[in-house]
Amino acid sequence: MAQASEADARSAITSRRLWTVAIVLFVALEGLGMQMRGPLLPILGDQWGISKGMQGLVGPAGTLGFAVTILIAGAIAGRINTRRYFLGGILVTTVGIIGMGLAPFFVAYLGFLLLRGLGTGVSRGLDRPLLGHLYPNARGRVFNLYDMAWAIGAAAGPAVLSLAVGAGDWRYAYGALAVAFGLVAGLVWRLETPVNDAEAELDVGAAVGLLRTPAIAATVIALVFHTGLEGAMFLWLPTFGEEIAGLSSTRASLLLSAFIVSYIPGRFVYTLIAERVPYGPLVVALEILIVPVFLWTFFVAEGTIVFAGVAVLGVLVSGIFPTLLAFGTQAAPEYSAPINAISTSTASISIALVPVAMGALADVTSIRTAMWIPLALTVLVAPTVLVARRIDPNI
Repeated sequence: MAQASEADARSAITSRRLWTVAIVLFVALEGLGMQMRGPLLPILGDQWGISKGMQGLVGPAGTLGFAVTILIAGAIAGRINTRRYFLGGILVTTVGIIGMGLAPFFVAYLGFLLLRGLGTGVSRGLDRPLLGHLYPNARGRVFNLYDMAWAIGAAAGPAVLSLAVGAGDWRYAYGALAVAFGLVAGLVWRLETPVNDAEAELDVGAAVGLLRTPAIAATVIALVFHTGLEGAMFLWLPTFGEEIAGLSSTRASLLLSAFIVSYIPGRFVYTLIAERVPYGPLVVALEILIVPVFLWTFFVAEGTIVFAGVAVLGVLVSGIFPTLLAFGTQAAPEYSAPINAISTSTASISIALVPVAMGALADVTSIRTAMWIPLALTVLVAPTVLVARRIDPNI
């Protein structure tokens, strides 16, 4: 009996580790694919003759399907087979990526980007909550590790695209990405449904109660404000570097890489301190530092020195999303999936719409003027968290 119990424990540990590997690989590849889009915009603009306003549609196309399916997956997470739906999301994502790589014109590219978002939303609606259940006593730490994996993949995105372009065609990058997602799908296929999936079933009463919880409401609102800044950086940093900072197209693409690479040491640090510092005060402190760095980087600095400002900004920005999500999840951990879904889907709308607004403003003014939009949003994050802590001092 004791031997059987010990074997079960070892099996559970092995299962947890393999699920962690699968989730980390998936989110790293998702970040890689997402961050190929910014450097790809000028290439698509030249190849298909599309304006900046049209290029801005890449954000909504990638977000629309994602926002819908992550909400659905989060709402029904307590009723479904996590492994089956997580795997299905990866497979749909892979089909979308293949289509993007083969797209003959811009509208087709947007359509397959929408399909990819549908699949990604399902998997992203389940992966972070599952990770939280696998490590219930260290959500702040594992959420930062999860987002560090995303950052590692995202940092590689522009480089992978550059390698593909150097090899002769940007489409090669999407072919390689599809193969990588296929390998992750093969790993998940071999896994069993995790035994630590402790998600509660969500009903209407529970959903209303969640939205009335100060920490959760503040998380959703603050993420909308914060992710507008991230969406702006992901899509328009290369354009800013080339048109305003006076960098070459190659160095302007590296500006985005510098921003995302700085997420890696930033999230490593937050992984170490997330369980030692209360989540709310940590977010407020980071936001107070973000504002002057943003102002200096985009309205004062010129030329190569912009890289320094972008790197510091990336370190600060990298801690906001995972720490805010941990801030909200700790209020009702049994509903991790709905909290993750509501927070991520509403935040993704901001990621999509802010770059569109910036593109429209940049068409009539400049991309530097358009940078006032994400700055105006990010200054609202700290007051939102402070109001929630005033209503409930225990968070």
